[in-house]
Amino acid sequence: MNILVTGGTGFVGSHLIAELLAGGRDHVIALVRDSGKLKACDFKDRISIVRGDLFTAEPFPSDIDVVFHLAAVTKAVSAGEFTRINCGGTRSLLEKLRPLPHLKKVVLLSSLAAAGPNLDAAPMGEDFPSAPVSLYGKSKLAQERLLAAECPAPFIIVRAPIVFGPGDMDMLDAFRILRRGILPVLGKTERRYSVIYVKDLVRGMIAAANSPCQNEMFYVANPEAIEWRAFMKQASIFLGMGKMRTVAIPEFLGRILAELSEARIRVFRKKAIFNRDKFGEMKFPAWVCSAEKIDSRLHFQPRVPLRAALEETINWYRQRDLL
Repeated sequence: MNILVTGGTGFVGSHLIAELLAGGRDHVIALVRDSGKLKACDFKDRISIVRGDLFTAEPFPSDIDVVFHLAAVTKAVSAGEFTRINCGGTRSLLEKLRPLPHLKKVVLLSSLAAAGPNLDAAPMGEDFPSAPVSLYGKSKLAQERLLAAECPAPFIIVRAPIVFGPGDMDMLDAFRILRRGILPVLGKTERRYSVIYVKDLVRGMIAAANSPCQNEMFYVANPEAIEWRAFMKQASIFLGMGKMRTVAIPEFLGRILAELSEARIRVFRKKAIFNRDKFGEMKFPAWVCSAEKIDSRLHFQPRVPLRAALEETINWYRQRDLL
C-alpha cells in the first residue's frame, strides 16, 4: 500500500513510520515541513517526501491508499494556535485528500484529552459523552468532529492516553526531576492514569487501519491504569536512585506555578508543556480509558510489558546523555 503520514518526523510519527517500514510491504510518503528534523530520522532514505505543511503542501501522489494524520500541536504559545493547526490544518488536509481516487481510509491520532477526565469510577469508553477541560482537548474533539463530517473516505479515530517511549521530550522533564531525588505530586490525592508505550500505540494504529472497521473510534491503552507515584518510583529504580523524597505540591501553588510558566511562554514565545491549560487537566485525579473495544474487535493488546517499556525509555535517554 501507499501510505501518507503527516507528523512523521515527530515523536509518535517517527515510530509509526519505522513500524510501517519494518513490515516490508508498504511505500511510505511523509509530509515534511522541516527538512532538518528529517535528517535525524534513520528512515530518511527509505521513504518518499511531500514538502510543505497541512496548508501549503505540494500535491499528493494520486495513488495514496491510506493516510495517518498525526500532525498537530500539543502545546502552543497562544490559544488560537490549537484551533488553527488542529482544526484548520485538518480541514486543509481533507480538502487535499478529496481528489485522491484510491483513498481507502484515514486514521486520525487523537487524545483522551478530547474526552475529558473521569468524573466517576468507570474507565472512559468510546461511547461515553466527551467533556474536555482544556483548550487542547477541545481542539482535538473539534478535530474529530470535523473528520467525521468532512472526511472523503472511511475513517478511524484513535484516542491515546499518556504516551511515553524513546524520543518523548515531555516525559523527560519528569525523569530529570527524579534524578534530583525528588518525586513531585500534585496534592495528596492518588492520581491514576492510562498510559501506552509508543511502540504499542503505533501497532494499534496500524491494526485499526488494516481492519475492516470504518468510521469508528478506538482507545489504545494498557489494560491497567497506573498510579502516578508508583510509576515514578519504578522509574527512579531504573535511574539507579535510592530513596526518593516525595514533595506534595498544594493545588494553589500548582496554579501559581502554571501562571508563571505561561507568563514565561508569552514573554519568550517558547512553547512549554506546563501552563494553565495543562494544569486544568492535571488537577483532575483520574484520566483512565478502557481498551476493551480494540481488544474485542481487533484482538489487539499491548505487547511490551510496562516495566520493560519504562526501562527501555530511560535507557534511550541515557544513551543520548539526556539523563
